[in-house]
Amino acid sequence: MATYEPDSIVRRYLRAEIAPSRVVPPTGPDSPSIEVEWRFVGQEPYYRIHYADPNTGFNCGWHRDDDHADLGPIHFQYKHPETGCSSHERATFEKTIPTEILWSALDTLFEERIPKLTDDGEPT
Repeated sequence: MATYEPDSIVRRYLRAEIAPSRVVPPTGPDSPSIEVEWRFVGQEPYYRIHYADPNTGFNCGWHRDDDHADLGPIHFQYKHPETGCSSHERATFEKTIPTEILWSALDTLFEERIPKLTDDGEPT
């Protein structure tokens, strides 16, 4: 299920629930979510593609913002409360079109990041 937040009139970001059976490794009965926010300041894109699992508290995502100037404009971050692990790291995308960045991020999220980071809480 996907919804606009806070509502369909004031569309600040998109929130989608993920069927728990689609997440590997499985974490529990509650649906994880993906939040996508895209905004522009002039021609400069800022975005947040963020995943959160209510079963474990694990969350991660790509952010293009000014929060971590030492990492460049785009960074990937994660927090795994069960293991106490967290990290921020520089990230890049080959694509520049928002939809292509989103698809690339989602592919990487479900095929690489979630399985590696939730297996033992440490990147491999």
